[in-house]
Amino acid sequence: MNPTKKILNGLLLITVTLLFLLIYDHHSNDHHIISPAAGSNVQAKPYTIGWSVYNSDYEFFNKMQQGLLDKAKELEMNVITHNQNSSTSEMINGASNLIAQGIDALVISPFNPDAMPLISSMAQNAGIPLIIVDVGTGGSLYDAFIVSDSFGGGVLAAEYALRLIENNNITSKNTAILRSQENNEISNQRGDAFKRVMTESGYNIVEELRADGRTDLGYEAMKNILASYGDDLAVVFSENDRMALGAAKALEEAGKTGKIMLIGFDGDSAAITAIKQGLMQGTIAQNPYEMGSLGAETTYQILNKQNVRFDDSVTKTLLVEIGLIDSNGNAYPYLP
Repeated sequence: MNPTKKILNGLLLITVTLLFLLIYDHHSNDHHIISPAAGSNVQAKPYTIGWSVYNSDYEFFNKMQQGLLDKAKELEMNVITHNQNSSTSEMINGASNLIAQGIDALVISPFNPDAMPLISSMAQNAGIPLIIVDVGTGGSLYDAFIVSDSFGGGVLAAEYALRLIENNNITSKNTAILRSQENNEISNQRGDAFKRVMTESGYNIVEELRADGRTDLGYEAMKNILASYGDDLAVVFSENDRMALGAAKALEEAGKTGKIMLIGFDGDSAAITAIKQGLMQGTIAQNPYEMGSLGAETTYQILNKQNVRFDDSVTKTLLVEIGLIDSNGNAYPYLP
């Protein structure tokens, strides 16, 4: 290696190490909470927050990011952004790098919730608040968790499925679920709720296949389901719209569009287009922009020692409303 380059790399490593030491030296003495104790001195604005997003190439998370950026600008907070690109290692390294830059709080929508305890520990050591938006907490410590009412959305999807079955005179008692990643606790709540309502209503869940939230895997999973139950299947529920779009393609190729009902979850524009084209019969719409906006607002409140009005104070959870977009493109709010 060039001697000059070797010296520069050594200096860079020393600089990074010193930055981490400076940050982690200011951690809270009480490791049972993350945020500073109420009543401590509040830093003068502007704050700088770190934002790490699951994958900003996905429409859902891009809207979430825009909501956070817009609200942060309104509140005069600076934001350093990081894209995890659907990678656990990138998620961990990115969070570490954000913290190393001396941010005042970390806001994250995690690709892999199982890695959140490690990131929570890093935030705790740095003495900064941790706000988690969507996907899951992984059992970690955090200051706020912002999420849609996914279980309620699964209930709404099942109730709508039952109406579709009746309105279309479908006699089959079989249904199927396309599942996201096993560690995506929030998405799994949707399928769990759908399953409970459908089984309690006398229907069978004949297949529950993992497609990891991806369109290509949703397509393959739907083909496998059709191979076994193509002539005896009433409804397929997908835990997100990306998988549903893959399933819609498989149904179309098999000539089953409109014969087997297909319901997604998220309210992505591509899914709404598919509904208008008759390729899907509905989706449960989330509001990712509001989730991101609420993430920034909640972070600001925590940094300024303001009261946060949690929907569940024990789990420090804030819920964002969901709704149904039906086969006619009409939107209806979920009323629990």
